[in-house]
Amino acid sequence: MSLTFARDKRLPDMLDRLSKAWPSPARPNAEPLSQLVFMVLVGGTPTAVALAVFQRLRQRFRNWGDLRDADPDVLLPVLRGVERATDKATTLPRMLQAIETKRGELDLGFLEQWNSDEAMTWLCALPGVDATIAAATLSFSTLRKTVATVDQESARPVRRLRLAPEGTPISALDRHIMERMPADWKASELNRLYQGLTKLADKICHRGKPDCKHCPLSDLCPTAATRTATILTFPGSA
Repeated sequence: MSLTFARDKRLPDMLDRLSKAWPSPARPNAEPLSQLVFMVLVGGTPTAVALAVFQRLRQRFRNWGDLRDADPDVLLPVLRGVERATDKATTLPRMLQAIETKRGELDLGFLEQWNSDEAMTWLCALPGVDATIAAATLSFSTLRKTVATVDQESARPVRRLRLAPEGTPISALDRHIMERMPADWKASELNRLYQGLTKLADKICHRGKPDCKHCPLSDLCPTAATRTATILTFPGSA
């Protein structure tokens, strides 16, 4: 059965306001495997720290084949500073090994020929890769797939803005944005929306009481300056 979902007419205005409040400098898209490795690193870690560790990783290992064969005890000092470094020192080589086992080479360029759903499913089957990592890899890399990215931080304004029904789990928030976005939006618009919502979560839409008075989206937000503006990122968690 085919379902038709209502477009959210606020989204273009939201994107315009967020882009003006926090302009994002244009950056070249990374090749997909590099983007995937970076997204595994950045989980739970400030972006600036993850970028520094990623550069250290590239200097220590000449190519992804060297990282694939790296001993976790050797890799761990290189990952110093990222969240759950011990787990990631084990996960990164296993992830690369799985890619080579499945494809015969360390390359994700083949995903360009796949639709977004197929590519998401394939990536999420890799060790250490969840839906957020997979979506960011497809969207922010040279693959430029039209996939919405929602992580733990950007989920907060998504919920407060009612871009998804109340109680929607974080794993389904991206689907609701995709269903509600303008039909002509591509990866670039979704990337800018994610970056803007991430800034909004960091600067304005706090875990506790949000600073609705200074929010560029306050007049578009159903929960602004109300008791319900203290919605938690995850139901039942602080």
